Amino acid sequence: MTKLSPTGYRASQIALHWLVAFVVLFLFVTGDTTTHVFFAGLKAQPTDTSWAWIPIHVGAGLFVLGAMLWRLGLRRQFGAPSPPTSEPAPLRWLASAVHVGLYLDLVGAAIVGLLAYFWFPSLAGLHELLSRAVLIVLALLHIAGALWHEFYWGDNVLTRMLKPVRDG
Repeated sequence: MTKLSPTGYRASQIALHWLVAFVVLFLFVTGDTTTHVFFAGLKAQPTDTSWAWIPIHVGAGLFVLGAMLWRLGLRRQFGAPSPPTSEPAPLRWLASAVHVGLYLDLVGAAIVGLLAYFWFPSLAGLHELLSRAVLIVLALLHIAGALWHEFYWGDNVLTRMLKPVRDG
């Protein structure tokens, strides 16, 4: 099977990218509340925080897991644009490593979160590490790279995630 290298992303790929980004931001902002309720439940302590945050968080995490798996399927089916040839090789490697890291982290954090909630509460700390510290570093590198491409090199890499290519 030859590796696909389209000139841009399809509308479905772009929509899933931004939906995941939005839901991950929501999960990040509400994560402390969910953590508080989760640990209050483990310790059988009362809390004034609504327990409704737990199914909301779990549902949003399941959405991220499903969307990321769907994104992987779309990437396999339709490919992804190649990095600009003007980009130095070490930066192409870094960009690839960040993308792989984001996929692994988002899928891994969701799986670990489910395992922690339903079966192994001791994994909650690993879920928090993956969905906080690791994700922050990877997301900031991803955003910085996109902005660097768009505004310093002017090679329209960011535009590829905003304007879909026509399905052929």
